[in-house]
Amino acid sequence: MTDHSTSQDQDSLVDAWAIFMLILIAVSTAVFWVSQQ
Repeated sequence: MTDHSTSQDQDSLVDAWAIFMLILIAVSTAVFWVSQQ
């Protein structure tokens, strides 16, 4: 049970990091694109 809960939390953490990284990449791309204009 503990292992299952731990893996569940790990998945949530990975999802949060994936979303954070996507937002970071999107913002970086937008800033780069604007700076190139």
